[in-house]
Amino acid sequence: MRFERFDLMFRVEEGHSKARYDLSSSDMPAQRLSEYGGLADRSLGEAHVGGSEEFRAELAHLHGGRPEDYIVTAGASEANFAVCAALVQAGDRVLVERPVYQPLEAIPRGLGGAVTPVVRREEDAFRLTADQVSAAAPKGLRLVVLSNLNNPTGSPLEPEDVRGLADQAAERSFYVLVDEIFRELAFDHDTPTLGGLNERTIVTSSMSKFYGAGGLRIGWIRASRPVREVVRGVLDYLSVNPAGPSEAIALAMLRNREKTVARNRRLIAEGRKVAREWAEGVGIPWREPVAHLAFPRVGGDTVRLAETLLREHQTFIAPGETFGLGGHFRLNIGIPADTLTEGLARVSRALRSR
Repeated sequence: MRFERFDLMFRVEEGHSKARYDLSSSDMPAQRLSEYGGLADRSLGEAHVGGSEEFRAELAHLHGGRPEDYIVTAGASEANFAVCAALVQAGDRVLVERPVYQPLEAIPRGLGGAVTPVVRREEDAFRLTADQVSAAAPKGLRLVVLSNLNNPTGSPLEPEDVRGLADQAAERSFYVLVDEIFRELAFDHDTPTLGGLNERTIVTSSMSKFYGAGGLRIGWIRASRPVREVVRGVLDYLSVNPAGPSEAIALAMLRNREKTVARNRRLIAEGRKVAREWAEGVGIPWREPVAHLAFPRVGGDTVRLAETLLREHQTFIAPGETFGLGGHFRLNIGIPADTLTEGLARVSRALRSR
């Protein structure tokens, strides 16, 4: 078992330490603990294994299913790792989207899985269909791993493809794991969850992106009982249970979700306008994102562009090469408009000088 270096995370760490303008981290702006009162008397003891009934009931209220369908984890990273570790053994065949958030591909490969890519084509707006998955699926497929919205392109799975993937999984006896950490940010696009469609569908998410609360390290898995049982066995060797104080804060945030919705809608609407005008000004193709992530094509070596921006312009971008498709970079339009405007101006200067 061997796991490759998580290249994007190394770049993010460097970018956070050196950049004044961060255009590519994927979470919405952080919220403040002071916005959520009544937490001072919460216990600092261990939380419930798998998450409290209260927290899981709130997840079920927001996302469907029953409280017992959910396991609370130490973030979506742990959730994704635990699911893959529970389901993938050496030699198992795994189909993974491309472009891809690196861990979704690296984890099953590190566990010994034989990974095959299924490509989201730029000419199709990076859409991935159930028919594409069916055509790419190798014989004896064990697991399909996707993100919805796709990381890094922001492309959604359409409702008919969500249903089609679930049907294929049931018919052909493979599992589908979908990281849905960005799904809630597609406010005006019908982007249904794959969770609960049948015993072969598994979804993960967390507090990190929509809520801007990555520091809590609270995520979750929604899966059928047979899957939860084997996943629970993996988690017993990882975090065992989520952090109790973090879960209490997360519960308060879930119960005040509409405040976060209003904030995120405003930031994304402002960001769309800024990014659209920037793309028109520099003359690059622009596809309006359904949420906060875009993947503009600027051509050339975007690793070198990222290095230049960090070194000379105090600006961080995540190059497309870290997602398996060069010539692009991941752009978060959900950051404050003044930061986005100045950061993109610096990208323009770097593009002109290369």
